This record gives sequence, C-alpha cells and structure tokens, in this order.
Amino acid sequence: MRLLLKVNPGLEDVALEECTWEARCNPVEVRTGRGRIIAEAQGSLEWIYSRTSSMRSLHAAILLLASTRVPKTRDALEEVYRVALSSGAVSYIPEGSNFAVESMRIGEGHEYTSMDLSRVVGQAVIDAARSSGKSIGVRLNSPTIIVYSEVDEDLFSMGILLTGERSLHRRGYRVYDHPAALKPSIAYSMLRLAGARDGDTIMDPMCGGGTVAIEAATLLEDSRILCIDKNPSYIRGAIENALAARVYERITFITGDSTRLEELVDPDSVDVVASNPPYGIRMGDPRMVRRVYKGLARGLAYALTPGGRAAIITTESSYMEKVARAEGLRLAHARKVRHGDLWASILVLEKRG
Repeated sequence: MRLLLKVNPGLEDVALEECTWEARCNPVEVRTGRGRIIAEAQGSLEWIYSRTSSMRSLHAAILLLASTRVPKTRDALEEVYRVALSSGAVSYIPEGSNFAVESMRIGEGHEYTSMDLSRVVGQAVIDAARSSGKSIGVRLNSPTIIVYSEVDEDLFSMGILLTGERSLHRRGYRVYDHPAALKPSIAYSMLRLAGARDGDTIMDPMCGGGTVAIEAATLLEDSRILCIDKNPSYIRGAIENALAARVYERITFITGDSTRLEELVDPDSVDVVASNPPYGIRMGDPRMVRRVYKGLARGLAYALTPGGRAAIITTESSYMEKVARAEGLRLAHARKVRHGDLWASILVLEKRG
C-alpha cells in the first residue's frame, strides 16, 4: 500500500524513521526540503490508519492512488481529470455517503488554483460514481471521506486522506497559544535529533507554551522534564497546556531566567535541551538577541552533562554557533527547516565529555 506523507519541510528523515518503526514503511521517494515522502506500508488499511494517526512527526497521511507529471498551464486540468477519473477513489467512498476534496497547489507560475484542482477532481469522482451506478454526495463540512489532491510544481498526486481534516501537528492540548509557538512536530523532531532517551533529564529553558516539555512527557515515560521561562504568564499557559495533555504531573515548571541557569539547576545535570529562543525579527533589537544567546550558551555549558546535547532552532544560527563554541560546545549537527513562514536552522550542540 503506497502512502503520501506530509511532514515539516527539512525533517523528512525524522518522519521516515518514525514511520518505519511505527507503520513498517519502506521509502520509495523522499522529497527533501519539500515535506513529502512516498512510502510503501505493510498491513491493512485500518492498521495503517491507526498507526499513522498517532505519529508525532507527521502532518498528514494519504493513501496514494495516482500521480503524474502535469504542466503549469491550464492544460494540466484535462490530465488531472483523466487521472482522477481512473484513480479508483470512488471505491473508497461508501454507497450513500459523501465526500469532499481538499487540494493544494505548491510552487509558482501555475495558471490554475487549488480551487480549480478541487473542482476538477471532485467532478471526476462524481462522474466515476455515476458510471459505476454508485450513489454518493458532496459535503464540504465533516464529510465521510476526504479525497486529497495536490500539484507540487509539476507533480500531480491524489488519494484518500487517512488522518482527517485537522493536521496532526495541531495537537488537541494547545488551549493556550503562545505568540511564537513551536510546531509540536518540530519539537518532537528536535528531541529525536538531540538523541533524547527515556530516563534522560530534559529541559527547555525558554519553554513559552510548553510544547517541547509536553512532547517530551508524551514520548518519554521515565524522564525528568524541566519547563523554564522568565515570563510568569507563559508558565501559566504552559501549565494549562500540560493539564490539557494530561502530563502536568510529569513536568517541573520553573519561573526563571534562562541566561542565569546556574541559579535554577545543578551543574552537569541535564542530558538533553530542546528550545526555541527568540529570533532577532521577533525581538527587534539585535543587541538583545546577542545578550540572550550569550547567556543561553553559557547556561548550556553549565547545565548539560558531559556528552549532553542541545537542539536549538533559530534564524540566528551563525551567532548561536559562535557563542556556543566560545563556551566549549561543539556543533554536532545542523539543518534547515521550515518554521512557519521562515526557513530556520536546527543546531545540535554537544558538551564535550
């Protein structure tokens, strides 16, 4: 069974690794930097649905039924209709039920919109149902089945959306929305990239709404987890989210300054740090960024165990690497990831043993 997996751009390998052990996926194609993976999965449709729906790094899983290259001109819509008509999508829509089409058009220069894709694919599914004598309807709100289609530059793909209308990265626990919140799928991936293991002490020294701490508490059963922020209102919001996620008792919440970690935690006591410090664009004053990042690097060198690692996501990667190196930390890994509307870097810094 072939799947199209939607993931956070730049974290395709992390998602593929999770899919491999959770749903026995074998890679067919990985579109690095585009947030798309095509994989073969073993098992029944119901089993694959249950496994992919609980994955922490995925945004969506689609049962892939058809794909083809199409031009960016409106002529593409004729090919889209032909492929959709013969895709077999109608066989996944029960008699007497309803469906909707969700579409995306990725890239620039196309002479058609995502709404055009939805219209053409929807018509093809209706025509296929009529030809087979099946009675189905269209329902835009809460449909029984969602047919998914997209054009990524010149590649048209379509199938059945297995994981629902709501992206999997939108966790239900986020009742408090921090103004610069980190996607939970990125937080999970950062913990993986930093090598977090059950039993480790995990810390986010700038925890905001608590996303990293909550993902760690969900992932690791026996870890000590520290959620630190100097803003009391953020800590209150993080507590609200942790209560909603039912992991409040697993997290220690501390109101304190991450640039003065020596006042908050013991030296050499934290195995893994994952954090989303403020960027220059958000703080406005570059001098403030420098002070914060210098203090953070000093705190990491103080708090991490020998061999401990910190995954930091930032657009200020050059400066963060510089001040970390000055504190004796080494850069173990770096990559670009899509974070909202920006391309940021995840730096994995390691304290020398």
